[in-house]
Amino acid sequence: MFPYTFMPVLNTYPYNQDVWAVLVVSLFYIVIFNLPLLFIMIKFRGLTINEIFDTISGSAVGKALSIIYVLLFLMCYSACLMVALQFVSITLMPSTPMWALLFVAIIPITYIAIKGAGVIGRLATFIVPLILITIIVFALAGIKMMEFDNLKPILADSSFLDINLGAMYTAARFSEISIFLVFSYFLRKDADIKKNYFLSVAVFAVFILIMVLSTLLVLGYDIASICYNPYYIFTRQVQLYESLEKVQALNLFVWFPGTLLKLSIYCFMAAFVLNRMFKKVSRKKFAIGLSALVYIICSIKIINNTEFLQYIGSDRFFPYVIFAICFVIPLILVAIYFMRKKKINEKLTLALKKNNDEQNSEASLPS
Repeated sequence: MFPYTFMPVLNTYPYNQDVWAVLVVSLFYIVIFNLPLLFIMIKFRGLTINEIFDTISGSAVGKALSIIYVLLFLMCYSACLMVALQFVSITLMPSTPMWALLFVAIIPITYIAIKGAGVIGRLATFIVPLILITIIVFALAGIKMMEFDNLKPILADSSFLDINLGAMYTAARFSEISIFLVFSYFLRKDADIKKNYFLSVAVFAVFILIMVLSTLLVLGYDIASICYNPYYIFTRQVQLYESLEKVQALNLFVWFPGTLLKLSIYCFMAAFVLNRMFKKVSRKKFAIGLSALVYIICSIKIINNTEFLQYIGSDRFFPYVIFAICFVIPLILVAIYFMRKKKINEKLTLALKKNNDEQNSEASLPS
């Protein structure tokens, strides 16, 4: 929902109408940057993220890596929540105080996170298709308003280096691979991780491309690049059947629950990892505590302002953080695995056996 809200690809190299090409090329880099974590997910399937780190790097370093990922999830939770509520405050509810918006948003986020992976999965099967359907509806309804001259000159103003540099920055923002890492533990045994990953990336790419092209063709690059939520501005221009106006409400109808779902995923993942580290404290308490912390962070005026949000959302901050945590660290872990392959495989076998024994003992308990 982060790219859905403010389309960061519009404000990266080559800073012109060719950003759609950047999005296409970024698919190659997304796959390259995700390969280390994808390998780890497949090789260590059946283990939690904490167990994976402990198995590869040892208990002390594993706990440190788990904390790093908790901080990543907490950062995404806070940043995405502030971006979403800034949009609501500026565009929809300018008179509503930020503390009230935070309170109303955090309650359902925390509740969903407490309910766990099963509830998140079931909500996603309902909300995500609705989001995809509305993207198609708005694209089709906006065809009459689209001006293909807005994409010209095609690739004439952009160099090969600019396109690839923009694609790398865009790919470096793709933190969703960390969601795959955590939720791979909950997949059914017959689910194919590689198939699900590549299918998800393909769906993401196609629909984000439709959104970007629709926005560029109607608004043009110069206007779209300065809008806080360019896709929302595009939907405001659309009319259905030449009579239904203000259909942007349909966009908001799916954007809001989609945003809450994404934020609840980050809250759940942070609480899940902490619960696996400190098992005496329940995941419920961690979820509530993390949400309270995020509420405090988002209430700080120095942090919750447009300039700061533009900075953390720009190419100067977010891509570097995600690249380091979701590519560099996993790449080092993969290198360690191949250097200590025999010993780590032995630890992996023992960890999987322990998990299977625990699951079997839980299944045998009377309901």
